[in-house]
Amino acid sequence: MAKKSGSAKKRSEAAKKAAATRKKNAAAKAKAEAEAEAAAKKKIAAAKRAATIAAKKEAAEAAEKAAKRAAAAKKAAATRAAKKKAAEAQAAAKAKAAAEKAAMEAKRRPGLVFASEQADPNLSNKMRARATTSTAASHVEAKSEISKVMNKPVKSSRGAKSTADKRKKAFHKRWIEGASPSTAEEYGWAREFLNS
Repeated sequence: MAKKSGSAKKRSEAAKKAAATRKKNAAAKAKAEAEAEAAAKKKIAAAKRAATIAAKKEAAEAAEKAAKRAAAAKKAAATRAAKKKAAEAQAAAKAKAAAEKAAMEAKRRPGLVFASEQADPNLSNKMRARATTSTAASHVEAKSEISKVMNKPVKSSRGAKSTADKRKKAFHKRWIEGASPSTAEEYGWAREFLNS
């Protein structure tokens, strides 16, 4: 009987040991499954985060492209508006110049050359060259050295306006009496007297 109880005790211990092993194995398996599940969740979360980052980057790039397109369109519109404005201003200037020319032509008497036209050196040089041989301008001494001075730009007046006006009046009086201009300033006045 004692033998039987010894083998029963051994079986009981073996059963206990087997149960402990099964319990240990089940715990290890559950732990492994939990770790695998956690890793899978982590992987899914990382993939989701990467997808979100990629989507945000793509949206930012699309917004940047749209902003660039809008800026380019705005710049192009401004350029077109500026060109249109410049063209209109040019057309207005041409129309104004044509109107001024027509008004001058209406005032013109035969043989009259306006002072504004004499600003063109081609015309003024021809006039001075003609003055050396013209009998109509015999009172003008068109000397070549004075002609050279005449080609240079001349100030409208020297000193105070009243002083210049006094000199102009004095020269006008002498010019009517037959005096010839001797300075660039006097030649300018002579042109004004001839064209007024």
